[in-house]
Amino acid sequence: MPAEQATTSELLTLITALYGSLVEDEPWRAFLSRLRQYMHAKHATLIITRSPATPPSLMITPTADPSHIEAYRDHLFRIDPFVNLPEGEVVSLHDFLGDFTESEFNRDYLQFEDAAHILGVDLHGSGGFETRLRITRARGDRAFTAGDRQRCAAIVPHLRQAIEIFQRLEASRSEHAVYSGAIEQFAVGTIILDRQYNVIRHNSIADGILKETDGIALSGTRIVLATPGQDAAFRAFLKKVPGEEGDAQGHIFRVQRPSGKRDLGVVARPVATPDFLHAGSAPAIALFLGDPERQFDVTSDALRELFELTRTESRIAACLANGLTVQDSADRLGIAINTARAHLRAIYAKTGVCRQSQLVHLIHTSMPELAGHQRGAA
Repeated sequence: MPAEQATTSELLTLITALYGSLVEDEPWRAFLSRLRQYMHAKHATLIITRSPATPPSLMITPTADPSHIEAYRDHLFRIDPFVNLPEGEVVSLHDFLGDFTESEFNRDYLQFEDAAHILGVDLHGSGGFETRLRITRARGDRAFTAGDRQRCAAIVPHLRQAIEIFQRLEASRSEHAVYSGAIEQFAVGTIILDRQYNVIRHNSIADGILKETDGIALSGTRIVLATPGQDAAFRAFLKKVPGEEGDAQGHIFRVQRPSGKRDLGVVARPVATPDFLHAGSAPAIALFLGDPERQFDVTSDALRELFELTRTESRIAACLANGLTVQDSADRLGIAINTARAHLRAIYAKTGVCRQSQLVHLIHTSMPELAGHQRGAA
């Protein structure tokens, strides 16, 4: 095969690895490993940073010792002179710095890494951060040539686009983590099913409920209920869900538990997906599991800070939010019932409510992270 065709084939393989790595569990690593081979180098490194003066937010070198990466992120980045390169231009270390053999960077980092030749390119993303790509060859290897720079430059437009995609994916992942965390703070289990009712994923709350095998469990990739009758009713329930995206209330099913604990509540909602995904293993139904035995204890310290209550007021409010009566709260705190009621009136004034039910609702909806620890967990 002619060398030019081989190079084109290698480049296509590299670009495929670049975009494919963005959706892997460890983004960039497969691409950097392939790039190292493509450039006949010892290392290929990706660095994402806010500025040259701050430690890298992300630094990936698949072939490097993790301790070396930590050393660079901890302090060596401060003496790295191979920064602020012309945007989008592939530059060699020797062309950029000239003779650097006596530099602190060479003594403390390059010799430490057995590195002698480096190609670099800096890209400025739309998010305001800087991406650096560095390709390293060891002492004794040949220096980078003009042909090597051209090979590297061929991937720069694709790298620029991949960085923008990565930025959007990371923003989506962060938003997803916020929503998932909020759901878990309310002790709600979530299960995502495909159109064949196979479980695609579930959160930790749902995992705990399923592992109890008390009325509902996970068998392989399928949700099963304790009795044939309940299981058949649950299958019929699921068949009613897809295709009804306009149903704002969702569908409700109660799971009886052999242990005698209160029934689990299951709310099912269809997941809106593009038509072309309907034939594949795509999300189709979201199940939300509510377990009345799983609650959170609200901490008085958090209430005191949030609503500017006194220590006693915050302790009474926490007791009420955790299901106690005013009398129970007074007994627990060792105060008279009339004293507790007087404090309760002060709490109403500070929170802007006039009834106990409103106070409890306010506490549980204003700030879910007030939860101190989970009760009734598996």
